[in-house]
Order: sequence, then C-alpha cells, then structure tokens
Amino acid sequence: MMTAIPLWPDIAPYEQIAVQYSIHICERCGKIIRHIDFLADPHQDCRYELANRLIEDLKGEGSIITYSSFEKTTITKLSRTFPDLSDDLQSLINRIVDLEQCIKCVNHPEFCGRTSIKVVLPVLVPDLSYEGLEIADGDTALVTFAMMAQGKMDTGEMEQKRAALLEYCKRDTLAMVRLHEVLHRFGGG
Repeated sequence: MMTAIPLWPDIAPYEQIAVQYSIHICERCGKIIRHIDFLADPHQDCRYELANRLIEDLKGEGSIITYSSFEKTTITKLSRTFPDLSDDLQSLINRIVDLEQCIKCVNHPEFCGRTSIKVVLPVLVPDLSYEGLEIADGDTALVTFAMMAQGKMDTGEMEQKRAALLEYCKRDTLAMVRLHEVLHRFGGG
C-alpha cells in the first residue's frame, strides 16, 4: 500500500509498503499442499515482521512463482530496508519465476496484446475469476488497508475487510497456481 501522508514514521509520501502476502505451496505443478497468508496489523508498521515471516514461510527450495516484477521489487526494497535480513531475502529473490514473462510468449488473440493478470486469467483459466469477491482489485485493496490504518472503520467492519483482503490475495496466488498449470500443459508437461 502507499499513501500521500505516511501512516508511520520513516516512510516517505507515496512509498510502497508491503503489508500482505499469500502463498500456495505445491508439492508439484497444481498439487497444493498448504496455504499461508499474512496481513499486517494496520495500526503499526509491520514490515520487519512481514519480512521475517516471509523468509520463514518460504524457507527451503523450489521456485517462487509470481506475476510481474512487483514481488521481486518489493522484496528487494525490504532487503535494503532491513540489512540484517538481506541475505535471506536475496535467496528468495533468486528463486522467483515471473509467469508474466512466460505469458508474453503466448500469442492469444483475446489478450489483445496485453499481459495483465485480469486479462490473461479469464482467457486461460475461465473457471477462476475475481467476480463475487468483496475486494476484487489491487486499488480497492490498497484503499481498504489505508482506511483501516487511518482508523476509519469500526472493529466489526475492520474484521470484515480484513477477511476480504485475505480472500483477494489468496485468489491472486491461486491464479498463479492455475496459470502455472496451463503453461505447464502448453510446454507438454
């Protein structure tokens, strides 16, 4: 998330701050064995906690599949912000595979020359969408978290929005799993 007026000390205006992640762990292509997620406490800067949890949740081996360079950029920024975690965060960066780069090799007429996940997903995985989600796009997620952090919600609404943010992020990472399956089939696997 990012805001014009920083929510916490030592953050610049419009600085992107990592507040959430979702991970689907697969033992092989498409075979999900576990889901893990994290959503920061909106009342405090949780970047260090997020970075530590991310390192712990992704320890080991295997590819980390993302869509676009956003995750790599975000982890790189965390690495610069927290030098004591830099080596561990760099090891995560080294395992990232960007599915969008793979999608760029797929020439599908319904993509209309675009590779946005919101364009690609309904074409390649038509049974999975963001329809019906309370939060269905990144801009709404950003605004929702900022409103939570600014104390503009009561406790009940905050819990509802927290659940909606987690569900949206979970859908994003499930989309990576499903797109990976499709690309794997394209590759003959």
